[in-house]
Amino acid sequence: MRRFYQESWQGIPFTSFSHLSFFHLAEPRFYGAFYEELFKRYKSWENLPKEWRDNKDKDADWLADQIKTLAASLPESGTPPRVLSIGSGVGYMEKALIAKIPGIELHVNEPSTVGMKWLRKHIPSERIYIGLPWICVPADLHFDLIYLSAVDYGIPNRELIRALEMLREQLSPGGELICISASLLQEDSFVGGLVNVLKNVIRGFLHYSGVRRQQFWGWRRTRKEYNRILRSAGFSHIEDGVLDDGFESYWIRGKH
Repeated sequence: MRRFYQESWQGIPFTSFSHLSFFHLAEPRFYGAFYEELFKRYKSWENLPKEWRDNKDKDADWLADQIKTLAASLPESGTPPRVLSIGSGVGYMEKALIAKIPGIELHVNEPSTVGMKWLRKHIPSERIYIGLPWICVPADLHFDLIYLSAVDYGIPNRELIRALEMLREQLSPGGELICISASLLQEDSFVGGLVNVLKNVIRGFLHYSGVRRQQFWGWRRTRKEYNRILRSAGFSHIEDGVLDDGFESYWIRGKH
């Protein structure tokens, strides 16, 4: 597991709206300020960068196929699948899933209410949960599938395992959890780790000298680490792979 940093997203420099921390993760307040800035620059999903949208469409196609296949295999096959999105962000994937799976009962979770601006027009308010999912999502509500897309990077290992354990308890029998990661660490070695430490020292110097400010964004994990985390959280029938989506996103899933 290695720390990594971010300076901008969707063409928006973080320094344009927030103080950046080299040692502390971005908090919900940071994300709220980011989405406020994003909605000033972009008026709809269609205004977001085309390459990003095209790649996200590929992710949504893949995820829709997984949901349809899972729904067909469940005891109550034929009923609309109930799905929970953790960390929905700007809601592009969720908008795409609604279009691809007629009748889907999609529930969404976000730490900040600001990011729900566009998605609120497509999802009933009673299916939108703001805050930590294991606190704001009703405990007696169970889902056929729960997915996290580009969320795990900001959660330390111990907390991630605990979070996945709690989410597993909200899966219906035979349900699945899918994690799509944009922060896969391809390899981890002593030499690679040492080089990474040196790079971080340089990043820290540039940050505090004001030359290049960066926000501590989270951690990159290897495939082995992801598998170990899901096993530790109690999942079985674990599978993983890489998506041909332009991002080379890594995915891993496990069953309740």
